[in-house]
Amino acid sequence: MYAVEETGTLNELINAVIKLDKKPQIGFIPLGTMNDFARTIKLSTKKTFLAKNINEGTIIPSDIGKFNNGYFNYVAAFGAFTPVSYVTSQKLKRRFGKLAYFIVALRYLNKIRGYNITIEAEGEKVTDEFIFGSISNSKSIGGFEWFKRSGVKINDGEFEMLFIKKPHNIWEYIKTIFAILFKQHYKKQYFEFYQTDKIKITSEIGIPWTIDRRIWW
Repeated sequence: MYAVEETGTLNELINAVIKLDKKPQIGFIPLGTMNDFARTIKLSTKKTFLAKNINEGTIIPSDIGKFNNGYFNYVAAFGAFTPVSYVTSQKLKRRFGKLAYFIVALRYLNKIRGYNITIEAEGEKVTDEFIFGSISNSKSIGGFEWFKRSGVKINDGEFEMLFIKKPHNIWEYIKTIFAILFKQHYKKQYFEFYQTDKIKITSEIGIPWTIDRRIWW
């Protein structure tokens, strides 16, 4: 068994272990800042429970995503709101709750850019301009809960795939942010959303992706 923290170390270990014929079990210690994966599997992040988790933990199988020639365990994402959840302070979240993310997101509006991409999934082919995209196996990304807990299962053979279309004016931005806050992913005017095991994304230019909190191009 290997024990790792929830940082890029876990991603590196998974990329190494997955190539082995006989794969060892991985012991997971949630010492990261956001602990997204730990939240999803309901693993306590309190230090007093770490020893208990190690000694009495149960084995939980997990889906692993393949991204080009590499692998990830809980998220591959690009675009506008990737940094928002990481820079929103705990003080602001305690004071305003979910609206804290909305407040910080507004600060980033002048930095948002769109990417012309084509998405092929579930027999559909969609070409549009998107400001954010994520392929995840976690109910939260960067500490923000993008999905309802009941809608995310880490070992169902499917990932949650969310793409946010570029709004055309400030009011559309506001409506999009509120739709995100209230998890209204079914609104096609703002999103493309899939729960599937395979997706193909084609871009006109190179896009920087955050893979389990590591930057890939």
